[in-house]
Amino acid sequence: MAAAGEVTPGRGAADDGSATAEPRWDKGRVEVFSDGVFAIAITLLVLDISIAPSDYDHLRHALLHEWPAYLAYVTSFLTVGSVWIAHHNLFSRLGFIDPVLLRLNLVLLMAAAFLPFPTSVLAQALHHGGTAERTAVVFYGATALLIELLLRRAERYANSQQNLQIEPTTAIREHGPVKGWRRWVSTLLYAAAILFGVFLFPKVAVIGYLAVGIRSVFVLGSAGRLSLNFGWLIPKRWTRS
Repeated sequence: MAAAGEVTPGRGAADDGSATAEPRWDKGRVEVFSDGVFAIAITLLVLDISIAPSDYDHLRHALLHEWPAYLAYVTSFLTVGSVWIAHHNLFSRLGFIDPVLLRLNLVLLMAAAFLPFPTSVLAQALHHGGTAERTAVVFYGATALLIELLLRRAERYANSQQNLQIEPTTAIREHGPVKGWRRWVSTLLYAAAILFGVFLFPKVAVIGYLAVGIRSVFVLGSAGRLSLNFGWLIPKRWTRS
């Protein structure tokens, strides 16, 4: 068995070294690094929520006035959280990674780590309105859409490389990805919200981004994208026959 981080030959490579083997690495270091990036990105989101010392004379009003920052924070927290859930689901099916997936993952992390910046811009622009508000909504939506597309690309590549999976048949049955049109619902919703923000009401488009995040985190399924289930809210005694 190869040690963690050791290059191993791909499935089907000749034992005598006559065939060129595709390099594979243990996924452990990539998961730890990825979790660290997601954690830092989420932590940075709260740094933009602050109250100026001069506003403490009217603190209640100042706290209420910061609603755009709260909205942007919750939206981005759920966005990053949904990516982390999907990322965890993807890597739970893998035993190894290869150079292509390693680089796809790195680009995905770069986009996710960038999200706190458009979040800050969005929170400030919602106070100003006008063209700034529309630009910020599109800027944020484009970043979120890019993250979604990179995630879909990484999932598609990983699913096509069965030699990277632990046990392809079992893994797909137990933790398999959402297939068909449902896997593109979040992507389409982001695109629709961007267009809505440009041509109609930017603030409503932000609510659309929030709705995508809520759906992606709280909707049950292999990657958190199937159907809402609030059964845990119902007391068990009510469900007993």
